[in-house]
Order: sequence, then structure tokens, then C-alpha cells
Amino acid sequence: MKWLKLTVTTTTEGSDLVSSVLSDCGSEGVSINDYNDVLNLIKEHKNWDYIDDELAVCRDEKVYVCGYFPENFNLKEAEDALLKLKENSVFPMGSMETVCSFIDSEDWENEWRKFYFPVRTGKTVVVPAWQNYTCGNDEIPVYIEPGMAFGTGKHETTSMCIELLQQIKLADKSVVDVGCGSGILGAVALSLGAAKCVFNDIDEQAVKATESNLKLNKFENYKLITGDLDVGDEKYDVVLANLTADLLLRLKNKLSAVCNRGGKIIVSGIINARADEIFDAYCADLHNLCVLKRGEWQAMMFENL
Repeated sequence: MKWLKLTVTTTTEGSDLVSSVLSDCGSEGVSINDYNDVLNLIKEHKNWDYIDDELAVCRDEKVYVCGYFPENFNLKEAEDALLKLKENSVFPMGSMETVCSFIDSEDWENEWRKFYFPVRTGKTVVVPAWQNYTCGNDEIPVYIEPGMAFGTGKHETTSMCIELLQQIKLADKSVVDVGCGSGILGAVALSLGAAKCVFNDIDEQAVKATESNLKLNKFENYKLITGDLDVGDEKYDVVLANLTADLLLRLKNKLSAVCNRGGKIIVSGIINARADEIFDAYCADLHNLCVLKRGEWQAMMFENL
């Protein structure tokens, strides 16, 4: 199926008004590309560990609002409404230039899949769900549909966690994956022999993505929990947390509290500039077993004393 995409050039002040007009005229969905949204997000989340440098040099003062209509849709009503809005709005609306184009829904939906491929870390191979992959004799596949949740095996923070997991004898061990994202880390633990895994994330979308991936791999011994490290009173042999430095600091005591004595805690998502801070905080109560560094990132494994 083809879709008619109508792109309107406007301003930050006018973007919501344009979106409303497009929706009222029958748009099946609306997207807004506004650099000011990035700036506001950075201001709101001052505790972010890093911001992509490209964001500082790719600024575009123009705002683009896109509406998506069925292929044979008559855009005259929308164009007339946009012209009326430009003439009568008390807000600066910019040029309100419109550009029409056609997009193929199947091509659009599958374009991003070209950038995913099987990723091997040790004996684990993370395989995109749609690809046919023949595993070698020593390879253990974990199939992932990335969706909107973080975790495909490509990122250094994920691959280091997988590497550390393979240093643990997981047979009969209980695992909790905190901030599970796509569920990849807990899924790897189950594939490596863990007896059970609890998956926890504050984002309901992530928990749904995790559930889909667990069913894809036909795992059975798992539990899904939505909440801010709300895993009850149970303790686990292995605790996984691929988060950010600030979250790892905030959750340190909670992570320790849900880990059995002698259990392992693997933390990742630590940018190099914050690594010493995390290391010192966790070493206050835990015994460090290993530190991995890859690119700008570090992962650490501790033993609960």
C-alpha cells in the first residue's frame, strides 16, 4: 500500500496547530521534526551521560510537520485549511510551504531492517528475527525483534554484558534483568542455562517487547514486571542492569538488596567519564570481579558479599 505524505514547513509555535489541521483533515498519523524539541529535552534531562555531538552541528531552524493520507486522498481540503491557518493565526507560522510525496508502506516499514545483522559475542549469536541464520556447532542463538525497545546486541554496553554473563555458570541460577528493554540480556541468560529470569522495566512498551522476544525464543521460565525495580522480596543469583550512570547510582542499594550473598551483579551503560564514580560507589559494599572497556563505554561485574 502506498501513502501520500504531506510535509509542511512551519515554526515551533505553529507545529501543533499544523498537526491539528492535518489530523482534522484525515491524516492517519502526524510526525514533527523540530530541533527545538532536542534542545528542550537536553535541558530537561541535565543528568544525561552523553549527547551525540552531531546534534550540536545539525541544527535546522525550520520545523517540518508531516501528515500521512491514503494514496488517492484529495488534499485540497487540507491545503485550503493550511492556507486559512497561515492567514489568520496570531502565531508566526513560517513559510507554510507544502511538499507532497508517495511512500510505500512495506518499504518504509522494512527499510530499517537493512541495518541489523547477526552479532556474535562469545558463543552467543543475537539474530534478527526475520533473518535465516545457520548456527555453528558452538553457537547459541537468541532471536530478537528490536521494535522500539533498546537492545539488539550491537551496542557495546549490551555486548559487554553478554560477555560477562558467559563468565558465570548459569545452570540452575535465578536472574533478574532490571531495565530489560528488549529483554535481550535475560534472554541470553536463559539460553545459557539459567533456571528462571524476572524481567523488569518502568516502560510498559519495553515489557511488551520483552514478552514478544521471549515467546519468539520459546522460553517458559520467566516473569514480567512493570515498575521502578519492583521485583518483590525475592533474591536472585544474578542481577543485570544496563542503565545509565545516574540510575545505577540511584539503584545501587536496591540492586544489592535483591542479590543473594555470593551472587553476581553486572552493571553497564557506563560512559568512561563516569566509570570511576560507579566503580567507587559499588566497591564500597561489593567485591569487583571484572571491568570491561569498549570504546566510550564500560561494564563491571561485582560479587555481593
